[in-house]
Amino acid sequence: MTSKGSEASTPVVGAGVLDGIRVVELAQNAAVPYCGRLLAGMGADVVKVEPPGGDAMRHLGDLGSSEAKAYAAINPGKRSIVLDLGSDDAAEVLDGLFRWADVVLVGVKGSDLDRFGIGWDRVRAVNPSVVHLTHTPFGPEGPDAEVGGYDVLVQALSGAGFLMNRSQDGVPLPTRPAVNDFGTGMASALAVVAALWHRDRTGEGQRVDTSLLGTALGLGTAVIHRFDADDDDLRAFRSEVGEIPTQGGGFDRQRELYEDRMLQGQVAFRLYFRTYATSDGLVSVAGLSTSLYRRFHEATGITRPPSGAGASDPGFLAVVDEAERCFASATTGHWMGVLRAIGYPCSRYNRPDEAIQDPQVVANDLVVGLDHPVFGHYVTTGMPLRMEATPVAVRGPSPCLGAHTVEVLTEIGFDQRRIEELSRAGAVSSGGRASVAPQPGEQRSTREGP
Repeated sequence: MTSKGSEASTPVVGAGVLDGIRVVELAQNAAVPYCGRLLAGMGADVVKVEPPGGDAMRHLGDLGSSEAKAYAAINPGKRSIVLDLGSDDAAEVLDGLFRWADVVLVGVKGSDLDRFGIGWDRVRAVNPSVVHLTHTPFGPEGPDAEVGGYDVLVQALSGAGFLMNRSQDGVPLPTRPAVNDFGTGMASALAVVAALWHRDRTGEGQRVDTSLLGTALGLGTAVIHRFDADDDDLRAFRSEVGEIPTQGGGFDRQRELYEDRMLQGQVAFRLYFRTYATSDGLVSVAGLSTSLYRRFHEATGITRPPSGAGASDPGFLAVVDEAERCFASATTGHWMGVLRAIGYPCSRYNRPDEAIQDPQVVANDLVVGLDHPVFGHYVTTGMPLRMEATPVAVRGPSPCLGAHTVEVLTEIGFDQRRIEELSRAGAVSSGGRASVAPQPGEQRSTREGP
C-alpha cells in the first residue's frame, strides 16, 4: 500500500470475511455487478459470466473495443468467463457453475430466468444450499414485472426523480450518478450476506429479491409517504400540483410549487443547510440546531432573521440575499476556515476529478490504484466500508473478456478435451489480453443472454 498522501492506495492482500465464498454473477450493467464488486471486496471469489459480446458496459468504447472506463470501475477483482447461454451446451456449463457456487447473482426479467435456465427452481435443483439473488428493475410481481428497465425509468416511476432531478427546457434530466443502481448493489450485497448467515445456521439456501424500484422508494423514505393526519389543505395542494399539466403548466412549475410548500417553515434549508457560491467555487454548509445558527451569524456577521419569520417572509428572504452576497465575497478556503473554526459543519464542493485526490478521500482508502494488462494504471473508488479483523479491499483490476474461462471450467470439473469441444461449438470462449477485440469474421450469438 502506498503511503498516505495525494495518491490512491494499491490493493491490500489478506483474507476477507467472505474468503472461500464462491459467487457466479449472471448480470450486466451496474446494479448486480456492483453487488458482485462489494462481495469480491469482502473476499469472495466472483466469476462473472459474460455473453460472447461481453457485458454491455464494455462497449461504451472509451478504452477500446471491449474495454470501457465504467466497466473497469464497476468490475474490479472478478474473474471473467464467456458463455453463450443460448447454446445447446450452456446447461452443462451452468450446472457445473451452480454446483460450485455458494451464491448466484442474476439480473434479468422474469421470463428470461426460465428461458436461460438460471431461475431459482432450476438452480436449487442442482444445489439446494445456494443463495440465489434475483434482481429485476421493477420487482418480481405486478404489471411491470416483465418490463426491462434502467435507473432513469425507476427515477420516473418512484417519484424520487421528481424530487431530485434537474430540468432542461421544462423536462426532467436523469440524476447522475445512477443512485438506484448502486444503492441496489448495496442492498443486494446486504441480502446475500444475510442469506449466507441464515445458511450457516440452518444449511438452507434461499432466493432473495431486489429491485431498482424498491431501492428508489427506500432512498426516498423520508419524503415519499402519506399520513391520514394530513390536513385538507395539504390534500388540496397535491391535487393542485397534479392538475398543472392539464392547465398548460409543466414540470418546472410543479417542482416550484412543491418545493415552496415543502420549505414553508423550514428556514434551515434556505439559510443554514445548503450550498453557497463563493468567489472561487462553492461551499456546502449543514447546521440544524439553534446553537449552530447562533455561531453561524456570529462568525459571518450575517444579520439574524426576524424572530418567527417563515421561509417565504420578506424579512427572511432579505437575510438569505445578504448571506448569498456575503459568501460570494470570499473564497471557499476562507469560509471553510471560518466555519470549521467554530465547529460549523461544512465541506468544499468537489468535482469527481477533485474528489479522487481529496486528502480526506485518500486518507481513508476510499480510492484505489489498479494496473490493468490492456490500458494500464487507473484509479477507482475503493470499498465503502472497513473491517478490522478481515480486510476489505478492491483486490485487483477488472478482468479482460473471457480471461478466466479455461481456468474456471477446469476448477469446476471439465477436462481439457471437453473444454476444447465446448469452444469449437461456440458455447464458451477464452481470451485474456487477446480477447479485447473480436477476431476478423468472428460470429457472435444473437441469443447471448445476460
